[in-house]
Amino acid sequence: PTRSRSKHGKNKKSSKEDGHRSRRDGDRHRGRERDHGAASSGAAPMYGHGYPPAYGYPPAYGYPGHPGMHSAVGPYGHGMPPQQMRHSSMADDGVSVQVSEKFLMRNDYSQTFVDSGLRPQNYIRDLDYANRYSEYPKIERLIKLKDDILAKRASPAMSLKCDLKEFELNSLGTKFDVILIDPPWEEYQQRVVGMYVPNEDLSTWTMEELRQLKVGEIADAQSFCFLWCGETHLEQGRELLKRWGFRRVEDICWVKTNRTAKVNEHGKVERPTLMYGDTSILQRSKEQCLVGVKGTLKRSVDTHFIHANCDVDLIMEEEKEFGSTLKPTEMYETIEHFCLGRRRLELFGLDRNLRDGWLTLGRGLTTSNWNKAAYNSWFEGDLRWPEVKDYRGGKLLGSIAEIDALRPKSPVRPGRARSRSRSAGRGGGGRRQKDVENDDFDKPLPEDLGEMAPPLPKEDEDASMPAMPAEAAKSK
Repeated sequence: PTRSRSKHGKNKKSSKEDGHRSRRDGDRHRGRERDHGAASSGAAPMYGHGYPPAYGYPPAYGYPGHPGMHSAVGPYGHGMPPQQMRHSSMADDGVSVQVSEKFLMRNDYSQTFVDSGLRPQNYIRDLDYANRYSEYPKIERLIKLKDDILAKRASPAMSLKCDLKEFELNSLGTKFDVILIDPPWEEYQQRVVGMYVPNEDLSTWTMEELRQLKVGEIADAQSFCFLWCGETHLEQGRELLKRWGFRRVEDICWVKTNRTAKVNEHGKVERPTLMYGDTSILQRSKEQCLVGVKGTLKRSVDTHFIHANCDVDLIMEEEKEFGSTLKPTEMYETIEHFCLGRRRLELFGLDRNLRDGWLTLGRGLTTSNWNKAAYNSWFEGDLRWPEVKDYRGGKLLGSIAEIDALRPKSPVRPGRARSRSRSAGRGGGGRRQKDVENDDFDKPLPEDLGEMAPPLPKEDEDASMPAMPAEAAKSK
């Protein structure tokens, strides 16, 4: 009886295994039928390992869709006809194919740059200045109002052809509110590897020659200096600002796009338009402009001289032709919207830099219409818009109430208005406290000080711990 029960148990176990095996065979058979039906009906077969082809890539070797790659048969169906390839509903990483297809990155701009040379910044929306604020009606209205005043208050463009190594800037007979400088850096000459570039003066100035420029002497007590530093001269630019009496408060970055660059027959950007070698993968595609301020200016108080927050500190514009040192026109607009001083000077300028409202100096100029007496007469007196509606008279541009209402304001430091209102109704002691609070109110904000701002306090790791007893501290 024991033997018969054991035999009966074995027979029962084997029947279960046969049932499982038959179901698995049936599943495989039904899977083959589904694959055969999909192939016969013209449905697109699934790609090997369950992955669809990535955006911008051809199908991998041996996968369907890769022409001429089905001759060699390899593991996992590589090289097999689509009907004989093994299909799976799961990807190699264990993620469902449906989930993988749903969250597949379709816009891999970094890979697009590697494949075609088109830079990721090409695909940022609203790059052109004209349509940038189309979705922001208040800012668009603000810019329009400021441009109307600037156009009517802009003095006629003047130029002076001179060699800045020998010319005395003090001989201009006036001081300036804004000074824009694009020095002939060594970088500009290295970009073209000694090649001739038409309409460009790429003769390099040494750092010592730049230090000798008397920029600080022609800058007014409250003024700004905008210094282009290329891609590799930031440290030298900071040194020059400090030597000329400016403190750096801001950086403006020009990110270069190449949407209109020429492409070859394979759809890749031709290298000669990019100022880099044929084997270069990493490319510098931006230039920096340092902003220095002279004197004490507070954006929330000195609104007669500066209007902050009208523009951004990022310029997205197409890269210029090979070897060109031309900078974006948007830089002029940013300066004019920001600083309400009308006396603007540009050094190392060319004919293309001539602009109403600016005096341009440089050796590469072909014309010179400088008239010292006429130029200085345009800024006499204290008139401003709307008292005067042309370029004759006043050092400041002027503004209107609507511009002040539309202009974005800097946030007020917490507790300033509250402390001032509390101290207003106090007696003698209150007056002394009010004087102290007024002194604190007159201090510029850290963003106004720039590099001169005190360092931020470090987080005290033991601040939340109880104080150590004196005896324990001595023993320690």
